[in-house]
Amino acid sequence: MGESVPGDLGTPTFHDLFREYFGQMTRLAHLLGADDAENVAQEAFVKLHQRWDTLADHTRVVGYLRTTVVNMSRSRTRHLRVVRRTPQDRPPDELSAEVRAVANWEHQRLRGVLEKLSGRQREVLVLRYWLDLSTAGIAETLGISPGTVKATTHHAMENLRKHLGDDLGGER
Repeated sequence: MGESVPGDLGTPTFHDLFREYFGQMTRLAHLLGADDAENVAQEAFVKLHQRWDTLADHTRVVGYLRTTVVNMSRSRTRHLRVVRRTPQDRPPDELSAEVRAVANWEHQRLRGVLEKLSGRQREVLVLRYWLDLSTAGIAETLGISPGTVKATTHHAMENLRKHLGDDLGGER
């Protein structure tokens, strides 16, 4: 590995070729539009190294390297065009600090108002609006009649409006 071919003292070693031509191959890949020119050049040298012992004419390796870099650069550029044409999923918009602060404040305020309701009223509202259960589902869950669920929901909403109005300075 890296040694010159036996019987041919003028053939450069693999390491000599790498030192001399790596920069050129990287520039070539860059000029051909490869987004990762250094990787393209490295892969071209890896391919050359894998074939080093089977090459018949070591004086033509620079041409082999150039051809490999050109082909790999074409492939990378083609791949990039396809990737850029494919619509990407947009990450969800991040909420601003202000929006999160207001939401947190409203959440705390709502929890405070819910604590002012009776246990049954709180349970009915949570089952209705957070778990999205029907009247029959709430009645079954709590072991009460559907009529009691409706009446409790009505009273809970009235109390909620009253307490939220109180927190807003008496507005209703």
